[in-house]
Amino acid sequence: MMTIYLDGKFLKVNAQIVEAFTPGSFKAKGVFETMLGTDGMVLDLDLHLKRLRQGLKALEIKLPTIAPSVLKKVLRSNHHTSTRVRLMVWQSTPEAGQAALQVHVMAAALPYQAPKECVYRVCLVKTDRAASARFANVKSLDYGLFAKCYEMARNQGFDEALLLNRRGHIFEASRANIFWIKDSVLYTPPLRSGCLNGITRQQIIKHAKRLRTTVK
Repeated sequence: MMTIYLDGKFLKVNAQIVEAFTPGSFKAKGVFETMLGTDGMVLDLDLHLKRLRQGLKALEIKLPTIAPSVLKKVLRSNHHTSTRVRLMVWQSTPEAGQAALQVHVMAAALPYQAPKECVYRVCLVKTDRAASARFANVKSLDYGLFAKCYEMARNQGFDEALLLNRRGHIFEASRANIFWIKDSVLYTPPLRSGCLNGITRQQIIKHAKRLRTTVK
C-alpha cells in the first residue's frame, strides 16, 4: 500500500491503482510532471510547477491551487530512499448534475533507481512527431507515442529508444532529453525539433554555460 494525493484527500491505495494513473495509458486531457525526490524534498519544484502551469494554460485548463506541502507530504509518507514524484492535472467531462468541467489533481511517490550500467543500448525509432516548438512546454498526458516507443525498444533488447521526428531528426529519447559531446562542444536537439523543454535539460544547459562550455 502507498499514499497518494487525489482531489484534496490523502488515500492509501495499492500499486495497481497507482499504475492506472500512468501517462500514456491514462486517457484524459491534461499534463503531468515527474520530479526527483530525495531526503524529503522535491528537486527543482518551482521550475516543475511553472512548466505545469504553462502546459495547462496552453491546453486551456483551469489552473488549480497546488500547495508544495502536498507533494512533500506524499514524498515523506512513502519512505523511499530515492523517489519519482508524479504530479498529474487533468480535465474530465461533467458528471450528472454538474454544469462545469471538472479539474482533478493526483500526486504519487514511486521508487526510483538510476541506471547502473555503463553501456546503455539504444535504438532509433521513426515517429510522426511534428518538428515544432509548440510542444516544448507541454508535458501532456497524451504520452502514448513515447510509451509505445519505449516498449518497442525493451521488447527488442534495448534500454531506450531515440525518437526521430517527421524530418528524420532526433528530438529526444522516449523518457528523457538527449545530449552528446563532440570536440568539447555539448549538443542537444533544439526546441524547434519538437522536443520537450525538460527541467533537467534547462539545468544542464545553464550549468554548462556557467562552466563556459559551448552548447549547440
